Amino acid sequence: MGKIKKFFKEKSIKNAFMWYVLRCLLIALCLSLFLSWLCQLGQEQIDKKYQAESENMAHYAAIENQDGNNSHGVLSYYTENIRTLFTSFDLTVYDALGFFSVACSPTCFMICIGITSILFYKKQLQKPLEILENAANNISDNNLEFTVVYDKQDELGRLCRSFEKMRLALRDNSIEMWRQVEERKRLNAAFSHDLRTPLTVLKGQSEMLAKYSPKMSERKIIEIAQMMQRHILRLEQYVNTMNNLQRLEDREIQRSNTDIVGIIRQMEDTADTICKTKKLVMQKRQCDSTMLCLDSSVIMQVYENLLANAVRFADSAIFVSVSAKDRCFVINVSDDGKGFTVEELSEAIKPFYKSSDEISQEHFGMGLNICKILCEKHGGYLKLENSNGASVTAAFRE
Repeated sequence: MGKIKKFFKEKSIKNAFMWYVLRCLLIALCLSLFLSWLCQLGQEQIDKKYQAESENMAHYAAIENQDGNNSHGVLSYYTENIRTLFTSFDLTVYDALGFFSVACSPTCFMICIGITSILFYKKQLQKPLEILENAANNISDNNLEFTVVYDKQDELGRLCRSFEKMRLALRDNSIEMWRQVEERKRLNAAFSHDLRTPLTVLKGQSEMLAKYSPKMSERKIIEIAQMMQRHILRLEQYVNTMNNLQRLEDREIQRSNTDIVGIIRQMEDTADTICKTKKLVMQKRQCDSTMLCLDSSVIMQVYENLLANAVRFADSAIFVSVSAKDRCFVINVSDDGKGFTVEELSEAIKPFYKSSDEISQEHFGMGLNICKILCEKHGGYLKLENSNGASVTAAFRE
């Protein structure tokens, strides 16, 4: 029974239609033959009813022998058609049965074709069409929280599964678009907040110059001008950072065959340059393959950012491990510093984030956010955790 159900589930619409047509023709043929036989049987019963009466009305004539003598036998014959003996009701029934005997065949075929069409639509087409129509209505209403489920393996089943894939893609795109919008809002809010301080300083200093410059000494004016110049430079850096961030979001990943040994060698050379004041321990872990299709420039940019952060927070040592498995290139950079706070584990990857210890520092808090954007654009992820100090893992999928 299970195999039969599986057969009908996996049967294509074309084969199902042929199966319905064959059954329709077989049923129509059998039904028409049966009804025709019933009509003929009814006519025979009416004939038998009047057969005896017609024999009583027969004329008898003597049959002469060849020698002219009378014969002992007689010959019976009818003087009129037996139908003339039928009553009007029986005659009507007899003619109707004759008509139906001829008409039942096309009538049965037409009725069976109509019923088969309805059954084929109900069994094969109605449910998937309703599912697809409902899915189209939900998508047009921007509602993507539904599922398209149809278990048959025919053409409409494949169409429903394609619709489900499209729904999932649209939902993921919608979620990603919403995330980008929210990220942009947070970025703009952080940017506006950080711009407020230098703008306030510039406004206050410019008002002071306009009001008191005649009474100020030359040295005081120079000090104010230098302060204003520093804040103007800070504003320029903010603007450049925003422009660079926008270019990062629009940046296309340029994958090419990359030698894992070669990129690890580049990482070692970079570490020798950046980690001059700290001890560096580099470890090569599991590598399933020596060649992966990666964007080495993106990997090096992320690595340099992570290494620079580790140098800032490490007490004395930095640890780097590299692995290539499951077609994914993974870099882990950790240090022996105090590690991330609970707040930093969730907030440090956001743009312009600074911990309470870094408020007075000149950096903008964009390093980890840039690394996160680049990792995700490369199909990977950025993960922050504590392991005897701060530990950051960057993954890049082939």
